Amino acid sequence: MLKNFSIPHDVDKIKIKSNYHAHNYLCGHAGGTVSDYAREAVESGMSIMGISDHCLPPIHSYDPYFSAYDLDEQYLPQFDKAKMQYGSRLRIYKGVEIEYFEGHKDYYNILKSKLDYMVLGQHMFMRGGRVYNSFIDGNDDKSVAAYFDNVCAGIQSGLFAIVAHPDLIFYGRPHITARMAEAMENAVKLATEKGVALELNANGIRYHGFRYPTDELVELCKKHNARVVVSSDAHDPKSLCDKYMRALYAYAKNEGLNVIDEILPIKN
Repeated sequence: MLKNFSIPHDVDKIKIKSNYHAHNYLCGHAGGTVSDYAREAVESGMSIMGISDHCLPPIHSYDPYFSAYDLDEQYLPQFDKAKMQYGSRLRIYKGVEIEYFEGHKDYYNILKSKLDYMVLGQHMFMRGGRVYNSFIDGNDDKSVAAYFDNVCAGIQSGLFAIVAHPDLIFYGRPHITARMAEAMENAVKLATEKGVALELNANGIRYHGFRYPTDELVELCKKHNARVVVSSDAHDPKSLCDKYMRALYAYAKNEGLNVIDEILPIKN
């Protein structure tokens, strides 16, 4: 559990301006359309909302995630409808969350050309020529180092505005060794240099029992004055601006983190 984190008694009074990480029914493990989220955002007093549903990476398949080649059919039209309904009260941005794998520049550029921003969500990563899963394939020194190497490659690509849950690799709660800490610090420093925001993720509190965000990530963000976004990672509209999102935002501000509410322009 994060040190100093608690849910204030007046949590509903905490104001949230923006959220750039939320999901959509198309990914198969979330609910709601873009319009559903937009309505919730307006009712919650937000002024900026980005939806970044899961998109297929170029070398791995997740059914039923959409790919760069078919997001025009069911995903992007939802944004047009939501803007017609709520665009006068809310800025609505098109995004995706996706893993980065080197050697597939054309695929990512197709995505980038159709979107306002992309979120780097490195659930899977390469190690020794094999794809590893951050949740189930262990988190020893070599795996953690490989994970952060992949994250750094994604940051270096210039494709991404945000790194989602940068400390997801610690989901299994390992003892964070000196080598692991060094690998994470390298990623934080690179993101800071490149102006890419690092995310504190409310879903790690909401559903994953504080497996992330970690105190170690928070301290590194403080140390390097990294740009930080607090994200709901909502998988249903009611989670967009719930007590966990509001409390984590207040925590980040109270800890003195460099919290960014508005990250536009975000097209490189």
